[in-house]
Amino acid sequence: MALWKVKDNKPIALTEISLQQEKLLEDQLEEWIASAPEILGEPLFIVGRQVLVPDVKDKIDLLALDPQGNAVIIELKRGKLKDPVEIQALRYASYVAKWGYDEFEKLATAHHTPKNPNFLFNEAWENFCTQAGTEEVPDVNQDQRVILAGVGVKEKLGSVALWLRQHNVDITVVELKLYRESGLFLLQSQIIIPQPVSPGSTAGIRASEGRPWLDNGREWHLRQRCSPKTAEMLTKLQEIIEENSDVEARWAQKFYVRFDLEGSPWLWIETKPSMLVVSLRVRRGAFNQEDVAKRLGLQLFSEDLPLAEKFSLPSSVLVKTVAPTDDMIVLRLKAGFDIGSPAFRRFLEDARKNRSGEQAA
Repeated sequence: MALWKVKDNKPIALTEISLQQEKLLEDQLEEWIASAPEILGEPLFIVGRQVLVPDVKDKIDLLALDPQGNAVIIELKRGKLKDPVEIQALRYASYVAKWGYDEFEKLATAHHTPKNPNFLFNEAWENFCTQAGTEEVPDVNQDQRVILAGVGVKEKLGSVALWLRQHNVDITVVELKLYRESGLFLLQSQIIIPQPVSPGSTAGIRASEGRPWLDNGREWHLRQRCSPKTAEMLTKLQEIIEENSDVEARWAQKFYVRFDLEGSPWLWIETKPSMLVVSLRVRRGAFNQEDVAKRLGLQLFSEDLPLAEKFSLPSSVLVKTVAPTDDMIVLRLKAGFDIGSPAFRRFLEDARKNRSGEQAA
């Protein structure tokens, strides 16, 4: 799909360029994705770059974890993806499957400490899962997945990837396109698999088979994840959030709904029968937990509470620091909380104005 700009009310198609044309190297593409793994279409916690696999004396471009605790082997190519790539990635996955928590902690610490001397893997991993909308932090390396990303996808590779998915191998193929406009690089990504390679493809495999949230994520969350009461709350919350037209809902995740603001993840809602867990990433110090509780009529939540007390607690709020410049507000909203109240609407608007990231500067 082409990328367009509109000038003087006239749409103009941008010309796609190659990394080779711009003399960009594979490690630069690697740096971009390491800095913003959402480019690949999902939240990922980067564990390391050029990760050595001693068994094969070779290196994984990027190693990550997803919110379900799966290890994600990411292989990047600045040229067209070719047939042997997925075999190489599967070999890496087979060796990574043997690694435990200690290996991931060591790799992540080495990767993140140069930019964040106070980095603690356990804390960072928990914060990532919270931001992604996961209520319970999963164990590390429960399973392994593969993501292949490149500037083109050959039909043969698409066929192999679809066959692997049919046989329960979790492999994703992402096509990247590069444009240049007014001195800036524009990078466009599209998940090719798990989606049909092209309309009318003869592969005959439904990419979302066994994953109904990919077919109709909204229906999945409202009918399968929520109770009637929390479904009503979620519908109302979506309406309030999207009153600002630049907010976009991302429904195609199994456990949570994500809302992007100006192209960046902003708010996550983990859907449950008993409550909605709403997480917002904001500038550090912008909100005080006691003040939020008072203005919204919520209880204070503490991670140190016994499990039974956590479950019995009414609607509650937790504000915690997740990075040197960022706090996370976590709202556990149970049936009976007034989603449409003026106080809650004002709170969401304040959180929007004080969201974290460069776009809020």
